[in-house]
Amino acid sequence: MVGRMIVKLADYIVSPLGMGTRANYEAVKTGQTRLRRYEGLWGLPEPFVASLLDDNLLATACRAEDIDLNVYTRFERLAILAAARALQHTSIRPESREVLFILASTKGNVGLLDGRQEPFEPSGHLLLTEAARQVTGWFRNPNEPLVVCNACISGMDAQLEAMRALESGRYRQAVVIGVDVLSPFIVSGFQSLKALSAEPCRPFDEDRTGLNLGEAAACVVYGLLDEKAEATFHGWSVVDAAVRNDAYHVSSPSKTAEGACRALRSVLAEKDLSGLAFVNVHGTATLFNDEMEAVALDRMGLSDLPANGLKGYFGHTLGAAGVLETLISMEALDDGIVLATRGFEYPGVSRRINISAEHRPVAGSAFLKLMAGFGGCNAALLFCKGGTIPTAYSSRPWEAVSERVSHTVHLTECEAVVDGRFLPVEGQGQALLKFLYQTYVGDYPKFYKMDPLCKLGFLASELLLQAEEKEGQSRFIPCEDRAVVMVGRSASICADRAYQQTIQSADDFYPSPSAFIYTLPNIVTGEIAMRNHYHGETTCLLQETPGNVHSLLSRALRAPGIQSVLGGWLDVADPDRFEATIYIINRANHI
Repeated sequence: MVGRMIVKLADYIVSPLGMGTRANYEAVKTGQTRLRRYEGLWGLPEPFVASLLDDNLLATACRAEDIDLNVYTRFERLAILAAARALQHTSIRPESREVLFILASTKGNVGLLDGRQEPFEPSGHLLLTEAARQVTGWFRNPNEPLVVCNACISGMDAQLEAMRALESGRYRQAVVIGVDVLSPFIVSGFQSLKALSAEPCRPFDEDRTGLNLGEAAACVVYGLLDEKAEATFHGWSVVDAAVRNDAYHVSSPSKTAEGACRALRSVLAEKDLSGLAFVNVHGTATLFNDEMEAVALDRMGLSDLPANGLKGYFGHTLGAAGVLETLISMEALDDGIVLATRGFEYPGVSRRINISAEHRPVAGSAFLKLMAGFGGCNAALLFCKGGTIPTAYSSRPWEAVSERVSHTVHLTECEAVVDGRFLPVEGQGQALLKFLYQTYVGDYPKFYKMDPLCKLGFLASELLLQAEEKEGQSRFIPCEDRAVVMVGRSASICADRAYQQTIQSADDFYPSPSAFIYTLPNIVTGEIAMRNHYHGETTCLLQETPGNVHSLLSRALRAPGIQSVLGGWLDVADPDRFEATIYIINRANHI
């Protein structure tokens, strides 16, 4: 189909600052924050600063919407509440097949593994796919929900997936919900990385010492605008979006900001930037992330563009951040200002960045949103106010792409099949994976540190690429911008359970940083990108079944600059029960 405007139809934010997008914006505008220092909370041995929701206020709001507190977990209640209130003032029927629900989260209901915070059994709620089904079930939506679990950029990546779903013509509306709640599991993980500040965070400041965490849910509803209505439309539209990988390190951003620059370059290509008002950055207040973003803006010639970060008000709300910060930025530009970066005082990065501790007036009709996350992923989105889209073409087209699948690898706990040929194997489960590594790879000792999901994805990709090299195809196919898209059901459940056992039993509550990093299911895509120097999109998607995996990969192939996609179904239910079916899709004219 020919591209049409994808516009914001409704939105809602639930955070410690208030109920509703406008209430949250007004709180930010008056300089409010709910960041507090917590000592002894949940029995944690170290204090931490965070922004936590008031459970009594949340319970009252849920009862008002008839959300049963005994049926849904705290995480699910938040997601339902935000979406229900966003949809309240629309004519959208959430039970329609034309409505797709997309959930963005980093860890979902992982706090259930602890057993202390909620009286819910993990069964039926623990997996993000199960939690998403609980949420969409409340709305009686018949479609299988899509979950985006791409570390800190999940909320932005979910908006990209919403664009693609709408552009495909299969859906008329997409309900994007970004949500995360905190737990001992999450706090201990960031503590193990030495990433948390003992004081309110100070993004881009010379005295910054780390990030603060926060809880929130934010929902944005997107839809296709009728062509006749485009000329008189005065609301917000999403113009373009891109995800790119650093291919540098799974827990540290590129020093040259390679992934961020590539994402920005893709989003800004062929655009008229005269209406660009500001850039809302990730601004975590960690030493290396803030430096990387300053480098990215400098490399892209955007150092003079007003910039701001919102973590000083909300904390880092993880999977909710990309949606929440987008909505607050829309409110700010409607108000004609770029909001102050709370906590910032004196610049502490090596490149100039036009950031301020005060609100400032701005003119323009568009803004950029920039984020980065573990696994080397980076996201950039461009939003525009009103009917004038700042682009050289009238709309973003749904590009027709001829494609061809080349090479397929299928691995289970008892067999390995490459292009239909069974490989000789020894052992089963993890023993089989070890045999495959020693027999066919052998030169990447980091393999032994990986969690079961990463081991499976890494080995499957190695066998796949060896098959490609035997045909000499890699000499003809541009691979630097190759995308890596993995879809599964169980995410990193094996690493989650192992990590929870560690923090419950160890004398030292904070285990090694890598133990926590591997509880993020998108790390497998980062490992593959690093190994092969891929700077294309890297995305981790979750759903119950592999039915439409190929269509999800095909959508990624249509992204500008992407010539091939490596990915498929990747699922590890437990260390010795797993399945991978991955392949390479190439644009036909590049084979």
